[in-house]
Amino acid sequence: MGKWKHVIAVTAMLAVCMVLVILGRQLETNATGANETKGSLVIVGGALSPDNEEVYNSFLSLGMDYRNKTKDKLKIGILPTASATPIDSASSYKDDFVRYGVSEENIDILPIAVSDDPSTEEDESKWNDGAYNEDLADKVKQYDAIWFVGGNQLDYTKTLINDGEDTPVLASIRQIYQDGAVLGGSSAGAAIMSDPMIGAGTSSGALNEGVTYEDNYGDADDNRVFLTQGLGFFEGGTVDQHFVKRGRFGRLIVGAWDAGNEMGYGIDENSAMVVHNDDQSIEVVGESGLVIVDLSNAKKTTDFPTAMKDVNISYIEKGDRYFWESKTYQITEDKPLIDQPYYPESTTNTGIFGEDALKRVLTYDLVDSDSNEAIGLAYELTGDKKGEGFKLVFSETDQTKGYWGKINGEESYAAINVSLDVTPMEVKLKIDKVNEKKMEEF
Repeated sequence: MGKWKHVIAVTAMLAVCMVLVILGRQLETNATGANETKGSLVIVGGALSPDNEEVYNSFLSLGMDYRNKTKDKLKIGILPTASATPIDSASSYKDDFVRYGVSEENIDILPIAVSDDPSTEEDESKWNDGAYNEDLADKVKQYDAIWFVGGNQLDYTKTLINDGEDTPVLASIRQIYQDGAVLGGSSAGAAIMSDPMIGAGTSSGALNEGVTYEDNYGDADDNRVFLTQGLGFFEGGTVDQHFVKRGRFGRLIVGAWDAGNEMGYGIDENSAMVVHNDDQSIEVVGESGLVIVDLSNAKKTTDFPTAMKDVNISYIEKGDRYFWESKTYQITEDKPLIDQPYYPESTTNTGIFGEDALKRVLTYDLVDSDSNEAIGLAYELTGDKKGEGFKLVFSETDQTKGYWGKINGEESYAAINVSLDVTPMEVKLKIDKVNEKKMEEF
């Protein structure tokens, strides 16, 4: 009997342990669930057209979902903080929201700014401490949506954060976002979404000289990528804007690497990356597209100019989705897989950081071309017969896929899992003496 009592005791103890483990897991699940963000983000790459119905309706629809409201009942707060003309900029967005169906009386311009708007009698620069107003913080909790206007993104962190801590207004914005509200913003209003955020810099400056944590905004002689504190609503990586139009993927790659983020997201103008936390996906809406950079397998030199290998880069457009946990793509059915490339072998692109150059190289020159490699150059002359810059080689791998189709009569592409290598180079100019002589005679 003693033996069986011992067995029964051990069994009972194991049962208690199992109950405790299960209970612990339930508590852990509940705690995790309590911290899950239910809200969404509409991150616009700048230059948002008032006629971009797709982007505006995405923002408003997500706001309606928060408290199950109709569009006319939505309550929206507009932060004019980054603008040099805060009232004028915020009023322009307010007019757009009204035009898309929101009641004017339900839209407020929040009195938080650092610049005086010359179009008004009031001095808006006196609003620089508005984020500490407890009554305003309480009012924010009533909103279904918050919109951040463009301008200088540093003005948002100057006014909404104090010594690394949230002001009352920012704390309320975080609370409603966590509960299910939608936050949106364009240009500077997009840059603030990640933490750290990119404050300034160029692609060539980043690859040549790296990163600075000192404010170089407006310093024409310092083109390093400037990393500083952002608001961090988007936790999936580093965000950059005006992306394809301004050729900013060099600064995104360097900035994301230095920030310790393996993922970087570059959203182009008049387009939005819509972050759905419920299914951990990013949807592209609008005119242009989204560049996604994956540095998880990349290698980078510690010296400058920068050399990098095995950067994974993708480009998707309207209707496409990216799922960040699984790192998978869902391409709209309107764009079938390219099985027969349309264009002949590509030529070298000599201005890879120029307007729309990255899109052309990834699509026309690579996934929709007979080439399995496309080359881009970026350089500047440092003398009469020499220069320096970078050679960027975009290559297809067995994971690379290209898609093309027409949506509402306009062509749309996706280029998935392209490999990118970046190599510093020197440029030497050779003068054609014969033609030079002819020109002198002419």
